[in-house]
Amino acid sequence: MFRSIKALTLLPCLAAALFASPSMLFAQGVVQQTANVIGQGPGGPPVAENGATLTRTKNGVGLAFTMPTPLPGSYNYPPSAVPGTTPGTPEVFTGWAFIFNQPENCTDAFECKPGLDFPAHKGMGGVYNFAGHLVSGDGTLNLVGHISVGESRFGGLFDLENPTGAEIHLAVAPHGVLVPELLPDQISTPIGGAPFFWLARFVPSGAIGAADAGLSAIPEPSTALLGGLAAMGLLVSRRRRS
Repeated sequence: MFRSIKALTLLPCLAAALFASPSMLFAQGVVQQTANVIGQGPGGPPVAENGATLTRTKNGVGLAFTMPTPLPGSYNYPPSAVPGTTPGTPEVFTGWAFIFNQPENCTDAFECKPGLDFPAHKGMGGVYNFAGHLVSGDGTLNLVGHISVGESRFGGLFDLENPTGAEIHLAVAPHGVLVPELLPDQISTPIGGAPFFWLARFVPSGAIGAADAGLSAIPEPSTALLGGLAAMGLLVSRRRRS
């Protein structure tokens, strides 16, 4: 079943958590963080203030990524040997989460870098595809998903094991116009690289660089945010999950 269907199923539950008051969330053992969305690329400008939301519980994490919908032809498309990475209607966008269960053990504590720490097996990292959507016209792009503790990952070596203490990087990838014969791969596999993505980053509340209680904007992502996927050969072409 597509991730987009899973996201729609979870949307009412996530919405209840996302719009609850901070005091209610803390009383329920839930920690909610927000971060600015920037892009395209790590050096890109903010496109949505506090547009990314991470909701942490002991059982998993809720992910919500909201930004203005990029209009066809108005942004940079990743090169690819497969069809689809050209402007058109509708267009495909996928959401990705890079999980570091032990961010204190990354090469730079609480500044984990997939391109450096995934190959070095530091930080207990894994990659998840949390959403994939088709979008037409202007408006708002919403990518919503949930990752449970122990849920099978897309890449990396480790599943989510530490939802309340993990460092988590979010990325949105543009795939260009929908090509029906590429489904379901087109909405569930990565393409491109960091220069083509919209990004957000979260460190655990109370960690170095984290905002008080984790409810304010988190520092922007590093330039090596998606290097880990390239190191695993996952950013060159679309690959079906095993």
